[in-house]
Amino acid sequence: MKRILIIEDEQDIIDIATIILEDEGYEVCSFSDFRGYESKVNDSHADLVLLDLNLQGYHGKDICKYIKANDHLKQTQVVLMSANRDIQAVKEEAGADAYICKPFDLNDFIETIKTYVNITPAISGI
Repeated sequence: MKRILIIEDEQDIIDIATIILEDEGYEVCSFSDFRGYESKVNDSHADLVLLDLNLQGYHGKDICKYIKANDHLKQTQVVLMSANRDIQAVKEEAGADAYICKPFDLNDFIETIKTYVNITPAISGI
């Protein structure tokens, strides 16, 4: 079963996304307290991180950069989620794999997750 980590500061969005993703057959874990996010992300063993851009006291861009710079995590797919108009530019700057605009369309949300959670990292040397 594919595991999705939700990093979001609005509990309502965590609850809605969790229901949707669990209905689609994913295992979901989440956190909204961002202190020590490095160990939380490392310990999650997520296939995909659904990451809010504007977090209380933190910026999702920095968390995304941490994931993509970490050898252990860099193959983890990161999908940013935001109402920010410049989300495409932020996605590129942070190195995220995709983004979802808030408020999101349910079908677009599910299709984006399905597309990126099923990407298998290339195995070097083969």
